[in-house]
Amino acid sequence: MPKLYSYIRWSSDRQNQGTTKMRQLAAARAFAEEHKLEMVEIIEPGVSAYRGKNRAGKLGDFIDAVTQGAIPSDSWLYCENLDRISRDQVDEALRLFLELIGLGLTIVTGMDRKIYNRESIRKNPTDLMISILMFIRGNEESETKSKRTVGNVVALVERHKKGLPVSIKAVGRHPFWIDDTGSQYEAVKKHPIYWDIAREAIDMFLAGDGIYTVKRFLDDKYPNGLKGKEWDYQVLKKMRDNRALIGERVVKAGGVTYKLDNYYPWLCKDEAEFLTLAERKQQNKYKAKKDSAEQIKLLSGLQVLRCGKCGGTMHSFMNHGNARYICTNGVHLQKNCSGWSLSSRLVEHCTMISLLIGYMDKNRKDGIDTTAIEEGISRKETVIADLESRISNLTQAISIAPNVDALAIQLNTFDIERKKLVLEVDKLKERLHSLKGKGSFEVDINEFVVLIQWAVITNIEDTARNKIRKIISSIIESVVVDKTDGCITIKIKYHNKDEWLVYGGVNRKPQWAFDVELFNQVVSTDDEEESHKLVSSPLLKKSVEHLEGMKEGYNVLYETANKMLEVVGYSDIDGASFWPNTGKYDRVDVVYEGNTYSIALNGRVPKAIEAALKSTGLTRNGFIERYKVPN
Repeated sequence: MPKLYSYIRWSSDRQNQGTTKMRQLAAARAFAEEHKLEMVEIIEPGVSAYRGKNRAGKLGDFIDAVTQGAIPSDSWLYCENLDRISRDQVDEALRLFLELIGLGLTIVTGMDRKIYNRESIRKNPTDLMISILMFIRGNEESETKSKRTVGNVVALVERHKKGLPVSIKAVGRHPFWIDDTGSQYEAVKKHPIYWDIAREAIDMFLAGDGIYTVKRFLDDKYPNGLKGKEWDYQVLKKMRDNRALIGERVVKAGGVTYKLDNYYPWLCKDEAEFLTLAERKQQNKYKAKKDSAEQIKLLSGLQVLRCGKCGGTMHSFMNHGNARYICTNGVHLQKNCSGWSLSSRLVEHCTMISLLIGYMDKNRKDGIDTTAIEEGISRKETVIADLESRISNLTQAISIAPNVDALAIQLNTFDIERKKLVLEVDKLKERLHSLKGKGSFEVDINEFVVLIQWAVITNIEDTARNKIRKIISSIIESVVVDKTDGCITIKIKYHNKDEWLVYGGVNRKPQWAFDVELFNQVVSTDDEEESHKLVSSPLLKKSVEHLEGMKEGYNVLYETANKMLEVVGYSDIDGASFWPNTGKYDRVDVVYEGNTYSIALNGRVPKAIEAALKSTGLTRNGFIERYKVPN
């Protein structure tokens, strides 16, 4: 079923609080049902189409998705009116309109239910003229609105200078602790709820608390947060530096900046308190810089180490003198992730083994093959040159032809295609630049083994760690860590390789294993017949054989790597490291009177086992030793 993408845009908070969104959504749904189209929403709140600002937003993402084939080119784009797409100057608006049409899309305007596509505007050029008139009208309305807004702001600024109350809402936003619900001729007031909360935050900042501490406090004490959402880290960060705390507001209108003193009620008691806030911020920043200057974390800041639960990055911190990695989303209480952490020693040890395996893997090709990308750039540049030649010829033809409508459409089509290809070439060149050097080792294996000796891994102040960081960035694409039921798993993937090296706990503490998994190797189907065909297919059998052979090869390399690392001070990985703080949760399976039971080493036991202990007279440990299931 073809899809109808409903583009819903509004530019002001007032429209957001009104019926704009619901009105546009209802009309789009009705059209989709009538024409048997599947509806997909593209909602762009608080973005103006004046000067094409929405082109960089979700509308731009939509166009890129169509260009790259992620969204079918025969899709429909629904908007309430053409000015929802653009209120820019008519030539820019028309260029955007023709770009959408040129991609093969069909545009529907809900207000008059007019349908625009390549076929319709060719059969009826009047449709194109109507679209031009609509864009002209939209731009004129925006120009008029902009001039009216600037005039209104300037008048209110002059009123403020005379000492009269004002509330300027047309430009910018007021901070969350301010109530601006009155008219523009009334002074802004203290917010009845957020003013006192904001003052609590200021008191905590003055006491030396950091932004994370303040956020946690507010989330606990005021769980509804700010307008029903959790307290945002960035909002609190900006609050501390905002001169609105001492009554100042800055507004911009018509290219002029106005500074309004005593516009807001002062949240800070005086200017000295505001300056103290800045001092506390500098003190916290100094401490952070001092710590980071002395300690070189191997995986932090490389965008390599990721949380397996939420996909977010992990950063390092010190806990009682030991370095650990913690989920950044969890620290910020975001993405429904907890602030879980693991020992840096464990994940770095596994990373060093993986790097050494990479050195020894003869099947591994140094560097990433960029031939396909380079050929793609060359092909597209050839097409661009051809389009530029056609555009030049059409431009000359338009200058002398009596009827230029068809030529103008063709010219725009060529220009849109050229611009699309230029963007694609730029993206390919960026990717080429980023990939060159990835996957290549810059030092020989002997130098590398000395570089990663255990003394360097355990000394976070050793400057040699900076060189190791560069090698990790060049060789390792991703390190994903997870913790499930108290058991840690570490997966490591090289650049330009499809397999993951897996280090993780198995069965129960302290058992662990090294394994290899293929990237995206899981294939499932609910159809029994299809499942049987899949399992018995020669291709799958060949893939399984390939994976088993690969595992054997990697296991040999793994054993060799461990022997080499032993020479430079490494000991074997302690399997208990994959099971942190799980001793009290360890369980043992026992078979008693034909039934299997799982008994925890600590805590309560099942009632049947409690009765068995009484009847046999055995202690828990004695009962486990007698009836436990052999490993």
